[in-house]
Amino acid sequence: MANIAQVAGNNGVSGTGAPGAVTGAYGSTYADNGDLAVAGSNAVRRSVSKTGGDVSKVFSITSGLRTAYVGVECDTPALDATRTGA
Repeated sequence: MANIAQVAGNNGVSGTGAPGAVTGAYGSTYADNGDLAVAGSNAVRRSVSKTGGDVSKVFSITSGLRTAYVGVECDTPALDATRTGA
């Protein structure tokens, strides 16, 4: 796990700062992180849609994503991409 939810009251939360720089791109399969690099700790959520035979490379970055628990992965799927900054 690369982006763990931090304590926020009785729950967990992903990064709360402004989204950082994003470089590179996801690979051609859903679980392939390709060469994606994300600055900061905001949650990266990948689209599950497909067009034809190709998996979408669309994703969103969410600041302050709330989770029920502390210590869980905030990215979907778990992102092993390079993380820079805080």
